Amino acid sequence: MMHHHWVPSFLLLLLQLATSIPLATASFLLVDHPGHHRRKLTQRASSSSSSTAPSVTNVPKLLPARQPLPFFFNNDDNDKAKLHDTTNNNCFSLMSWNILLPNSQDNWWCHKQYSNNVDMDKRQWTHRHKLIKERVLTTAADIVCIQEADGDTFDDDFDFMKVAGYDHVLHRKFRFRCVTFFLRDKFAIEKVAHKDRTLVTSLRRLTSTLTSTVMAPNDTIGTTTQEQNHHDHILHIVNCHLSGGAAPERRLRQVHDGLDQIRKWTNALEHTLTQQRKGKRPSPKNIAKAKRALDEYQNNAGTIVCGDFNSDGNTAVRKLLVEGGVESDWYEPQYPNLRLTSKRKEQSFGTFVDAAELAYGVNVCDGDYAELQHSLSSSGSPSRPATYVVPNLASLLLLPMGEGGSPPRTEFGMQIARGLADTLNLDDFSLGELDRAFDLADHDGNGLIDLDEGLTLLESVYVATYGQQIEQERNNFFRGFGTHNNHDDNKGGCGLTKEQFITRLKSLQQDCEGERKAFGLARGLNLHELSEAEMEQSFNDIDLDGNGLLDEDEFQTLLENVYVAIYGEEIEKQRTEFFVGFQKTGNNGTSGTPDSDSNELTREQFTERLLALHQELEGGRKGAECAEVRTEADVQKMIERFTPLLQCALDEVFDKFSSNGATLSQEEVNAFLIKTNGEVGRGGTFRHTSAIFEKKKMETSSSSKPAELTRSDWHGVFARELAEGKWWQVVYDLEVCGFNVTSEHSSNNQFYQGWLDYIYLHGLRCTGVQDALTEEERMRIYDDGDALPNEWHPSDHLPVSAIFSWS
Repeated sequence: MMHHHWVPSFLLLLLQLATSIPLATASFLLVDHPGHHRRKLTQRASSSSSSTAPSVTNVPKLLPARQPLPFFFNNDDNDKAKLHDTTNNNCFSLMSWNILLPNSQDNWWCHKQYSNNVDMDKRQWTHRHKLIKERVLTTAADIVCIQEADGDTFDDDFDFMKVAGYDHVLHRKFRFRCVTFFLRDKFAIEKVAHKDRTLVTSLRRLTSTLTSTVMAPNDTIGTTTQEQNHHDHILHIVNCHLSGGAAPERRLRQVHDGLDQIRKWTNALEHTLTQQRKGKRPSPKNIAKAKRALDEYQNNAGTIVCGDFNSDGNTAVRKLLVEGGVESDWYEPQYPNLRLTSKRKEQSFGTFVDAAELAYGVNVCDGDYAELQHSLSSSGSPSRPATYVVPNLASLLLLPMGEGGSPPRTEFGMQIARGLADTLNLDDFSLGELDRAFDLADHDGNGLIDLDEGLTLLESVYVATYGQQIEQERNNFFRGFGTHNNHDDNKGGCGLTKEQFITRLKSLQQDCEGERKAFGLARGLNLHELSEAEMEQSFNDIDLDGNGLLDEDEFQTLLENVYVAIYGEEIEKQRTEFFVGFQKTGNNGTSGTPDSDSNELTREQFTERLLALHQELEGGRKGAECAEVRTEADVQKMIERFTPLLQCALDEVFDKFSSNGATLSQEEVNAFLIKTNGEVGRGGTFRHTSAIFEKKKMETSSSSKPAELTRSDWHGVFARELAEGKWWQVVYDLEVCGFNVTSEHSSNNQFYQGWLDYIYLHGLRCTGVQDALTEEERMRIYDDGDALPNEWHPSDHLPVSAIFSWS
C-alpha cells in the first residue's frame, strides 16, 4: 500500500471533482416500529427546537372536508361578498394525495389491503377510480399533487383531469410515480426535474383573463370572468413520495436534492445576468430581462414541499425544512444509531412552515393526537388528524424484540446499491431479471459466483457509478488542447502529443486539491520520482495504439483503472459484505460469521442478496414493524417472534392443504397460491416457495422423490413476507383460507396511525387548511372501526389540502 506523502503536487488537479460524493449509509427495514397502535408520539418527542411551532399571527382557517377550495379563497370574515371570489388572482389552492397505486393492471394485490368486511367489488379499480375522480374534482384545487400514479395506465386513469382543464407533469421513473397537475388557465410550466422520489416543478402564474368554473356547495355551477393585472409569480413545488421504512438518511437526501435543484435553477439565472453584464457589448434590454427573471426566482417566488413523507415526528426532513439544516451529529429519536449525514446538510431558502401546524396549533413532535377528541366541533379545539389510518396488525403477528435485539444494518451504500442494480439491468427485480443478472455475473458459467467474479462485478459498478466524474475529469485534462492541430506534424488526428501530455502534467504542479484521486492516478501512471523518463514511459503505457497521440478513449481507460485503484479498499469491503449476506451482529459493527460457502454464491443465494438490495432501493410500506431477513438464521429469528395466534393460524392452514399433515407437495402449494393470489406465478409467497422447491430439487437431484415443503419451510415463507412489511397480505392469505385473524383485535389497539402527509410552505401565506374527513366519516373510522382503505375511501392515505396567497 502506498502512502500519501509522496504524491506529486502537479497531479493534484488531475482528477479533482467539483464536489466529492460520499457513499451514503444504506438502510433496510430493520427496526421495531414504536407503538403499533394509536401512536403515542410523546415517546419520540425531543427537546430539539424543531419540535417548537413557529410563531405566527395569521392562523389559517379550518375548512370543512369535501367542499370546493376556490369558494374559500377570501379569508376576511368581514367581507362576505368576497368569500366565494373564485377569481382572486392572489390566491391559489393545492391538494396532495397518495391515492394508493391503481389496480387496473398493476397492484393486483390491492384488494388484500382492505378489511374483510369490504365487498370485493368495492376494492376494484372501477370503484376506486370513481371515488378518486369524485374527490379530486369536488376539491377543485388549482394544483393537485398525486403520489403512486401508475405510468403504464396513467393516460386512462387520469383522463378526467385533462377534461377538467388540467395539464400535468408525470415523473418519468419508478413504479410508484409522482404527478403534478395544474389548471392550464392559471399556471404554465417553467422548469421540471425528475429526482429520486421527488418531482420538482417551477410554475408561472398566468395573469391573463381568467375564467373559473367551480361547483358550489349546493351543487350549482358558476362561471365568472375577470381581468387581472398582477405581477407574474413563480411557484416551486417539490412533490414527494419519500422512501419508506428505516431509511431516514435517504429521505433527508431526497428532500435536500429537490430543494437544491431549485437553487441550481436560480444560480443559472444569476450566471446569465452576470454574463450579460460582462458581455463585450452589454445590451440594456437583455440585462433587464435577465434581471427580471432572476428577481422572479429570488424575490417573487413561493415554494411548497408536499406529499407522502413516509415518516412523522422529529425527523431530519422536518429539521431541514423548519430549521434550515441538519448537523452531522444529530440523530432522529426513532433511529438513534443511524448517522444521517457526514457533514451539515442545509437548504438555502430559510424557514419552511407546516401548513397543518399553523391551522391546528400543534406539530408532529408534540403530544398524542390519537388520544384527543377527533372533532371539528366548536366546543373544543380540534386535534391534528392523522393522514394514515390502517388496521394495527403488527401486534397480532409478531412479538416485540427483546432488549439488545435490534437487528443488524447493512453497510452497503445507497449509491453503490443503485449502481449495482443499474449494472445488472434490474428494474422491477422480476424472476426473469434476477436470472439474467446471475448469468451476467457468472462469467465462467459454472452456476456459482466466485470471489473474482464478485470483484469484477463491483469494479464495474464503481466505474459506472462514478462515470460522470470520470468523463468530467477526462474533459478537464484535455481542455486547452482538444484536437491535435500541429500543422508541421504529419500525424494529425485528435489527442495529445507526448510533449503536450508532459506539459499538461507540469502545468498542474501548483494545485493542492484532489489528493486521494491524485494518489490513485500516480499509482496508475507508476510515477515515483517525477522524472522526464517516468513521464515519457507513462505516456507510452497509456498510448495503447502506439500512434504517438493520447486520445480521450485511452485516457478514459486509464481513469477507469484509477477509480478501481482509488476505491480498491471499499470495493474489497463491499465484496466481503456481499458474500456474507451483509450480515452484521451486535451493536459494535463487527462482521458476522460468513456462511460456510462464503467464497461462492449459488443462484439462490445471489438472488436472495439482490432481493434484499431491492428492499433497500424501494423502501417498505409504512406502518410496518420490519426486520431484515437475508439468511436462514434471520428467518429463524423472525419465526421465534411469531405470536401464538400466528403460529396457530399458519399450522391450521398448512394442515388444510397438506394431505399427510407433515409436508406440502408442489401441487398442494399451487392450490394455496391459487386460493390466495388467484393464480400461480405472482406474489411473494410464490417467489419464496419457488426458491425453496428449487433448492430442494438441487439438493436431491439424484433422488426420484419429489421435493416437498416442511412445516418449518412453511413458517419461513411467512417470516420473509413479514420482513417485507406485508402484514395485510399475510392476514388476508390466512383469512381467505378460513382462519379469522382479525377477530382477536382489541378495540383499544385497533389502528396504526401516522402523520405521513404534509404541505410545507415558504414565501407564501397559508389562509386555509381543509380537513380530510367530515364528522360522519371520522365517526365511521374511530367509532365503527372502518379503517382505510374502505368502501367509501379508495386509499390508505387521506388527502391534505390548503389555500395560499402570495406574500
